[in-house]
Amino acid sequence: MIVVGGGPAGIVTALARAGIDVVLLESGHQKFDLDAQQLSDAADWNHRRHAEMSMAVRRQVGGTSVIWGGRCVPYDPIDFERRDAVPDASWPIAYDELVPYFQRSCDWLLCGRSVWDVAGLPHLPQSIVPGLPNSEVRSSTFERWSLPTNFGREYRRALEATPGLRLVTGLTCTQVVIASVDRRVDHLATRGLDGREVAVRGRRYVLAAGGLESTRLLLASADADGVPIGNHSDHLGRWYMGHAEGVVANVRFNTPPEQTIFDYERDIDGIYVRRRFSFSEEAQRRLGLPNIVAWLANPSLSNPAHSSGALSFAYLALASPLGPLFAPEAQRKSLTGGSVPGSPYGPSKPGPVRAHARNLMHDSRATARFIAEFGTGRFIARRRVPGFFLYSPTNTYPLQYHGEHRPSWHSRVTLARNRDALGVPRLRIDIRFGAADIDGVVRAHRHVDEYLRLHGRGALEYFSPDVADAVETHIGGGFHQIGTTRISRRPEDGVLDPDLAVHTFDDLFVVSSSAFPSSGQANSTFMVVVFALRLADRLRRELAR
Repeated sequence: MIVVGGGPAGIVTALARAGIDVVLLESGHQKFDLDAQQLSDAADWNHRRHAEMSMAVRRQVGGTSVIWGGRCVPYDPIDFERRDAVPDASWPIAYDELVPYFQRSCDWLLCGRSVWDVAGLPHLPQSIVPGLPNSEVRSSTFERWSLPTNFGREYRRALEATPGLRLVTGLTCTQVVIASVDRRVDHLATRGLDGREVAVRGRRYVLAAGGLESTRLLLASADADGVPIGNHSDHLGRWYMGHAEGVVANVRFNTPPEQTIFDYERDIDGIYVRRRFSFSEEAQRRLGLPNIVAWLANPSLSNPAHSSGALSFAYLALASPLGPLFAPEAQRKSLTGGSVPGSPYGPSKPGPVRAHARNLMHDSRATARFIAEFGTGRFIARRRVPGFFLYSPTNTYPLQYHGEHRPSWHSRVTLARNRDALGVPRLRIDIRFGAADIDGVVRAHRHVDEYLRLHGRGALEYFSPDVADAVETHIGGGFHQIGTTRISRRPEDGVLDPDLAVHTFDDLFVVSSSAFPSSGQANSTFMVVVFALRLADRLRRELAR
């Protein structure tokens, strides 16, 4: 078996195959290599709507897990239903088929138990604020946080020592070559930046190179009829999705401030979890809402009007030349007011350093305590605290949302004329967000506000009277690359079959978020590992015969 891509999907597929010989091909190396990384650069994209590939992907053993934050959360049962709110999204498999893989995914990601609601953790408060019922709007669900687990570092010994597994770095798959006599793969054409050219052959081939890179490889590989592999019905590269995210309002509670769950919590195993607002499935169906969640957040770090010494210290540290040591580039730029599509507050002009320095002096004791406590939890502990959220004595917090991006036929990636250093055409990225995406976010906020007011627990305070315009200003993607090789029951409706094989092939598979027909509320990593485990089980059964 040949696996292309040394990120979480490829590493899990390779290591979980139990006794089947595997060659794992990684374009990069154990350490970051700029020349390898630049192979992923796109030729053309809307900088306002889509992140640079250098911030969104990593060509290196470990893949994007080298630069991720560690958030782990599964899709929800409603994501697998046919919904009026999310037309053109149809899953050919049932949610219940995937649930058995959830705990195994947690084990690989080192994020604890497959429990996603405080109903399973009775030692935690049942709601974000006291007296707010969990009915249409819920605050009992949470996400889990990995170490964060760098798969290249965490599983390096297993990759080196597992019998029958060979990791090859610095070799890039440039084309899937199809046999002329039947619809099977003859070999993978690979090249190295050092000039090597190697034909790699196996019994099964798994593309696990990430959402856009796996799609790009199929687009660059033609079948015997000259059609890009998997583009039998013109779905390849289409339906490109990310998530709608940002901050357009504060939530002000009228409950006792000291009883608000504003920070990370820890479950009974010491795993960090983060509470969020979500909508019940019944409410989503009745109100026609997309699947969307929201967390309590910090004020914008770059604006010293927050008057917090801790926030000013964090801003100055991240904005300094040492900033890349403290956070991945996308997160660092987002927190310091840089231009990152989908960042909570969008680009902003930072306040003067003097004002931040005044915050440090006026709030010196609290700042020193924050530096000591957060520094220990972030840089010394093996299970790092994922971030920090500061207590608000006024019980007012920015409400950061993360919601579904509706699939659109016209949101797509195609090949450009420009080529990378190995001769592979680069991508032209045309991600599109529509009026329905914006309207879904606006209506979700309205219903949260109504729910809080109905139960006498608070209200939303919008930053702008034109909420739709504020949502449109923030919206963008690129970090969660979903939908461009969607799975379907029939070849007419997608690229891959329900088992992740390219339709009409029995030896070529894709395991990445590009297979997902909808984006849900969840970032992709947890479910990518779920599908990698499911595929590894299938391939182990087939190849062991």
